[in-house]
Amino acid sequence: MRLKIAWATDPGLEREENEDSVMVWRNKAGLDTLIVVCDGMGGHAAGQHASSIAVKTVTKVMAEDGQEGPDVDRLKRALKQANTAVFEAAHENPDWSGMGSTMVIAAIRNGECALLNVGDSPAYLFRNGFAKLVSQDHSWPAEQVRLGLIKPEEAENHPLKHRLTRAVGVWEQIQPYTDKMKLEEGDAVVLCSDGVETAGVSVEELGRLLLKDGNLDRGAERVIERCRELGAPDNVTLAVARVEVDVTKTAVLPKMKI
Repeated sequence: MRLKIAWATDPGLEREENEDSVMVWRNKAGLDTLIVVCDGMGGHAAGQHASSIAVKTVTKVMAEDGQEGPDVDRLKRALKQANTAVFEAAHENPDWSGMGSTMVIAAIRNGECALLNVGDSPAYLFRNGFAKLVSQDHSWPAEQVRLGLIKPEEAENHPLKHRLTRAVGVWEQIQPYTDKMKLEEGDAVVLCSDGVETAGVSVEELGRLLLKDGNLDRGAERVIERCRELGAPDNVTLAVARVEVDVTKTAVLPKMKI
């Protein structure tokens, strides 16, 4: 399977710093594609340091671990070292105390995709015109929904919507969410910081903007432009890997109807 990949990031209109970090690799670390998006948090630009340390550590570990393929245990081991790196940096520098970061990873090889996430930066699978959330939201309201204590509709605009129950580097140990899936022709895996949602771009609009003409680079730019049109109160980052359709096949795949 051939993959098209693209990414874009923007500080938004109300933040002085861009605390998001993104890494997109092709044909490295024994993978066809590796995508990592992190959204940092903390004062005195600490969030920027947290997300940068997290991305650099997890990708360095995977580049040097001598392994190949999209294995969730491999992602967990890389996350563990990234968590330690951010945690120790926060304790060594008083200005960075309490810093942390979300993390969402997609590792793809031969049509297999392993996913890992910590925090509320989402990952979506777009397939045949439909979007599916394939990450787990680790905000306080989302955890309450999973426990059956509040209803999903109560979580949508909850005042604690952005309070995280899991984040890279905040605690010595971290439990990520992981999943693995088989990709099909035309599938798109999209990772975002929560700045896309915060700007008011729905998942359906995200798909239309990003995937409507097959030009992923331009699609990523359209998403950023739309977020800025809506006020972009937070940093905005997205990265996408899309499986190309084999035009030599006689079967016709359904068009995206997002």
